[in-house]
Amino acid sequence: MKFGFTRREIKPATKEQNEDFRNRLKENKVGFKDKLAMILAAFVTIILPCLLVLLALAALVLTVFGAW
Repeated sequence: MKFGFTRREIKPATKEQNEDFRNRLKENKVGFKDKLAMILAAFVTIILPCLLVLLALAALVLTVFGAW
């Protein structure tokens, strides 16, 4: 899959990188509540603003073409 302006492929994480990530999570004692907080923070900071922009654009298009 090509991504971004440079059209470079996204490299999948290697097994060593995944293992290192899991080890760092265990070393820092990241629990379920912390993971849930990270997921909720990503939802609030990324997904909700994107949805709001898409809804605003859709409303603008509906207004321009008189569909209201």
